Amino acid sequence: MRRSTLIATTAGVVVLAVAAVVVGVTLGSPTPEPTRAARATTTPTPSATPTASPRPTLSAVPAAPSDATLAALPLAFHDAVVPQLLDGGDVEPEDTWQIATPRTPLVALYASPSSRARPVATLSHLVSTINRPAATAVWGRSPGRDGGMLLVSTPSRNRTPGDGGDPDAPSATFAWARAADFTVTRTDRMITVDVAASTVSVVTRKGKVTATEAARLGTPQDPTPADTATYVEAAYVDTRVAYTQGNPIILTGAHSSRIPSYGGNAALTALHYYPDPTGSSHGCVRISAEMTKTLAALPVGTPIRFS
Repeated sequence: MRRSTLIATTAGVVVLAVAAVVVGVTLGSPTPEPTRAARATTTPTPSATPTASPRPTLSAVPAAPSDATLAALPLAFHDAVVPQLLDGGDVEPEDTWQIATPRTPLVALYASPSSRARPVATLSHLVSTINRPAATAVWGRSPGRDGGMLLVSTPSRNRTPGDGGDPDAPSATFAWARAADFTVTRTDRMITVDVAASTVSVVTRKGKVTATEAARLGTPQDPTPADTATYVEAAYVDTRVAYTQGNPIILTGAHSSRIPSYGGNAALTALHYYPDPTGSSHGCVRISAEMTKTLAALPVGTPIRFS
């Protein structure tokens, strides 16, 4: 017990001694004056000026041809053959759900959307022979100035069945045209002709079928167009075509792929009424009187898909 006390006492002395030293040092030194901190001065950093994103450079499009140039070009109408026009082997039509109406009497057509392309034909603002306002379906767009270039349907052939010994020819043709030469509007309807199922339908952009029925189509020798795209060139009544019985004829931009001519024209494909619900057509799409009225109510230029 005594040993423990001694240790504690000794420890206390040591602590006091150390404390005395510390206190002595503190007391022996003058207290320094408090130093004022220098006021910090900061140079304002100028705010960074936002850098505008560079605008993408739009491709040029062909310059508008002169009236004289347009007048010298072949007119792409239903009986014309313009070899430079495109077909399904050259382009892949895409559903844009747009209709293009010419702004001028003649619109130049091109085989390429290049700014260096030269026009190969013209499209009229009127449907030939019936002199009704024309419009066409849009199947694609090449970006560029003034809206770029549009891929549109034409009512002409680019070759005739039998040419060069080939019994077949494309049913539908396409061309590029300056978007600035058209008024482009949206549509929510498309006509579909399912050749395998022998049906004709009206479908919306969302895939809703608003009208459909069975149709009478062509034979293998006189086939209805298949695997192609075209448009409603016109919808009209012609009482001279007796079997239509005064119902509308929906003329398309397509032709027979195997018949060079029929009925005095280049074997045009139409959707029309026929009184005999049996039998086959020569490539046209025979439908009911009610369906002809439904289709005739659609705008000219409405896209058509033959599958």
